[in-house]
Amino acid sequence: VGDETVVKTVDLAGASIVVSVGRGFGKAEDLPIVDPLVKALGAELGCSRPIAEDFKWLPKERLVGLTGESVTAGLYLALGISGQVQHLTGIKGARVVAAVNNDAKAPITRNADYVIVGDLYKVVPELVGALGA
Repeated sequence: VGDETVVKTVDLAGASIVVSVGRGFGKAEDLPIVDPLVKALGAELGCSRPIAEDFKWLPKERLVGLTGESVTAGLYLALGISGQVQHLTGIKGARVVAAVNNDAKAPITRNADYVIVGDLYKVVPELVGALGA
């Protein structure tokens, strides 16, 4: 067991809007599709544990959950995140939780205020378009 220092360049805990990505993304090269959404919302980018710790697609400073940051955002948008208990613990302080997931039975769907059951690869560009970004 060792300690690993996590460099903090983002403030997920203090962000008013957080958009987080999860294993619903097929590969690291797909993550940039969320950039216009993050920018349009003025959000911080977060992620689930597998994205930071297992795949290492994003740095651990962006990890939301029990082993990462707890958020108190006004809006937390989970994209392709199943919503395991470790992640849900980190978002319980958010005022509004919205989720996009292709699995209607994923735990996040029972814990979100708003849910879009669908393919995030189709939904995210539509959200960006609706925001005029």
